[in-house]
Amino acid sequence: MLWKTGLLVVFLGTLSVKSEPILPSFRIPNLPLLLQNHNIPNPDVKYINAFQEFLVKYLKEYKTNEEIIQRFTIFSRNFDLVERYNLEDAGKVTYELNEFSDLSDEEWKKFLMTPRPGKPRKTSKALSKSLETLPDTVDWRNVNETNHVTGIKYQGPCGSCWAFATAAAIESAVSINGGGLENLSSQQLLDCTPISDKCSGGEPIEALSFAQTHGITSARNYPYYFWTTKCQETVPTVARISGWIEADGEEEMARIVGSKGPMIVCANFATNKNRFYRGGIADDPDCGTEPTHALVVVGYGPDYWILKNTYSKVWGERGYMRVRRGVNWCGINTEKPLLPVL
Repeated sequence: MLWKTGLLVVFLGTLSVKSEPILPSFRIPNLPLLLQNHNIPNPDVKYINAFQEFLVKYLKEYKTNEEIIQRFTIFSRNFDLVERYNLEDAGKVTYELNEFSDLSDEEWKKFLMTPRPGKPRKTSKALSKSLETLPDTVDWRNVNETNHVTGIKYQGPCGSCWAFATAAAIESAVSINGGGLENLSSQQLLDCTPISDKCSGGEPIEALSFAQTHGITSARNYPYYFWTTKCQETVPTVARISGWIEADGEEEMARIVGSKGPMIVCANFATNKNRFYRGGIADDPDCGTEPTHALVVVGYGPDYWILKNTYSKVWGERGYMRVRRGVNWCGINTEKPLLPVL
C-alpha cells in the first residue's frame, strides 16, 4: 500500500500540467464606467446585463469605444421595443432580443433584400382545378411519420434568402417524389443565377429558372460561404425541375401546399415585430406588403401558415414562424407563391 502510494506520488510529480487556452469572454470590462465617460451617466443595470449577455450569446465584438456606445444605445432602444411589443400582444405573440438587436431600423432594412416582382413564364405549369378534400392541418415535416423538410439554415449577413428558399422548396419536392431528403446548394443558386443581385437580393423565379435549365447540385458538393463566390460550372447535378406552379391567392396556395408540397413565398420582413418574433401566430396589420424576404410555406393550420426561415434555430419557433392565414399577412401573396415541379 505504501509502495503504491509512493509510486502514485512520483508518477503525478512527472506529469506536466497544461493550462487551458484562454477564450475571449466577449464581455466588455468596466462597461458602466465606459458609458459614464461617454455621456451616459446613469445607465440602467438591466440594459447593461442584457447587453453583456447578448455579446456572449452572439459572439459580438466591436472595434472602438465609439462603436460600443452606438451599439449599446441601439440595443437599449430595441430592449424597450421588445418589452412594449410583449405587453401589446400578450397572450398572442411573443418577442425577444436576438442577434439583430444591435442594428438600427435602417441597418435592419439594409440586411434584407428587395426582390423584383416576378413575371409568369411559359414554363409555369397549370394546376388541375379538381378540388380534393384537404385536411385542416398539413405539416410536411411530418406526413405519415415522414419528414420532407430539411433542417433550418443560417444565411448570415448575405441577403440570400431567395436562394435558400428556392433550394428548400426543391429539396422537399425531391423528397415527396421519392428521391430522398438531401440539402441542395443555395450557394450555387446565389453564385450562378445570372439575373440577381447576389447577396443584395434576387428573385426566386429566376433561381427556379436556373434549376430548370442547369439543375442543382448538393450542398455537400457546393457548400455555403456567407458571401458570393465564382460560379462553379463543373459540379454534378443531383436534381432538376421541369417547371413550377404559381398560386393565385391563399385559397389556391392552401390547395397546392396541402396536396403537392412546400411553396416559396416572399413577404415584407422590414418590421421590428418580424425581426424580434419569438412565437405565436404573427398578425401585424401595419406590416406593409412590399416583399423583402423569401421563405417557404411548409404547412398550415386552420388559421395560420407555417413558414421556414433562414435565421438559424435560435430565431422564432426553432427557426420557424406561424403567421395569420387568409389576411395576406405582410403581402405574402404580393408575388405569386411558387411550387417547383420535377
